[in-house]
Amino acid sequence: MGVAFFICALLLLLFGLYVGFSIGSHLGERACTTADYWKLNAGAIVVTVLLSCILAGLPLLYGAIIGLLAGCIAGLKMGFGESSGPWRALDRFYNINKAHRDAAESGSGAARRRRKRTGASAPDVISVADDAAHGDDNARNAR
Repeated sequence: MGVAFFICALLLLLFGLYVGFSIGSHLGERACTTADYWKLNAGAIVVTVLLSCILAGLPLLYGAIIGLLAGCIAGLKMGFGESSGPWRALDRFYNINKAHRDAAESGSGAARRRRKRTGASAPDVISVADDAAHGDDNARNAR
């Protein structure tokens, strides 16, 4: 095995990361619950095992297969938009993805993902029209 083999394997690994992340982020957006998210993770592992069994005779593609798995798992997490499982500990430790951690702690992620998937609008949280119509003193003082 020469240097060219390792360079090609590295390029295939990077290509697998890119393709896996694209696939994972697309699938992660479609998952509504954490159970769906973990099923997709398990599916990615099963597909990787099947691909490695089929392509066992082609050592050059090993990097691409591992890259697909790694990219798909990372893409699923980013597309899902919520810290769950070991990602929660990593996000907390490195102090990153605050929006994902907040969604996991508040439990509002599943409702947001369902609305996004069905195309429904977000709930109206604050309405000042009712306060002004009823003659509320606080509404007048706020102006």
